[in-house]
Amino acid sequence: MSFFCNQGGRDVIFISNFNNSKKLDDILDHYNYDYGTNINFLLDDFAEGTGKWSVAKNASFGDIIVFMCAKEARHNLGVATSHLPKNVDDSFLSFVDEQKELYKKYSGYILGYGVISSEPEMDGEWLMSDIKPMYQFDNPIYIDEFRSFISVSKFGSITYLSDEQWERLKWVINTKNPGMFSDAIPPDEDILEKEFEEAVQEASKKSLEELKKLIKKKKYPVKTAVVNKKTYYRDPNVAAYVKKRANGYCQLCGKKAPFNDASGEPYLENHHIIWLSAGGEDSEKNCAALCPNCHRKMHIVNDLNDIEKLQKLLATLS
Repeated sequence: MSFFCNQGGRDVIFISNFNNSKKLDDILDHYNYDYGTNINFLLDDFAEGTGKWSVAKNASFGDIIVFMCAKEARHNLGVATSHLPKNVDDSFLSFVDEQKELYKKYSGYILGYGVISSEPEMDGEWLMSDIKPMYQFDNPIYIDEFRSFISVSKFGSITYLSDEQWERLKWVINTKNPGMFSDAIPPDEDILEKEFEEAVQEASKKSLEELKKLIKKKKYPVKTAVVNKKTYYRDPNVAAYVKKRANGYCQLCGKKAPFNDASGEPYLENHHIIWLSAGGEDSEKNCAALCPNCHRKMHIVNDLNDIEKLQKLLATLS
């Protein structure tokens, strides 16, 4: 189903980065009076397709609000509930456990967006508007997937997007939720490749174990956005993990990397054994680190014996 919405002519597009309280009293109030927190309210409103939310101070009818659960929200909930009084009942404990699971799942993710459908009005200390329609993404977008071109605080905040940032974000959303923005246009390939390599370099600063934990949390298969051709999103954590796992040696010919890159790391290239275009996964189980010669060989010859050799090797490493 397509959720395309024409954004033309709208002046303000912003990310509402909602957080959670660090205070136990606030969590108790949510339990006693709301039986839910912001994440519950948002998911319910997505299901209904409409809701009422705080908006940016200069927002107006027709503007776009992108909903994000702050990366710090999970931590804040943990702080608030780290020391519970002895007299709390089992129902409250169940509520806390439910909230922890939700914030574990969604903290740091963009979950969907909506259109402001009424002029903002003050409600207590908050400027509120009706939001309709509201669309939830089947595959939420993690902060690592857009931090290269949008700076969002890990705490609760409002982040205004330029037209260029919004176009880039629409493309990222559409790669994982095809049809959500059918007008999404991928940026220049050179820009994407440069940003991907920078993300791999940043991920390479993590240890092999840290990378392994990150890629085990990976939830979604590769998605593509079709404009003039398919463009694939690749996870830099997977690429960094695969290269570190190879320990400087090509996993096909077995030879040492031919040189070190500018950061001093052995230069190897990440290869998808079953190509993404053929439905292969962007995962450590389908990726090998190859020297440039072997990588080129796999893309030109793609010999079945070489494929089987790599698959058998990775099966012993996974």
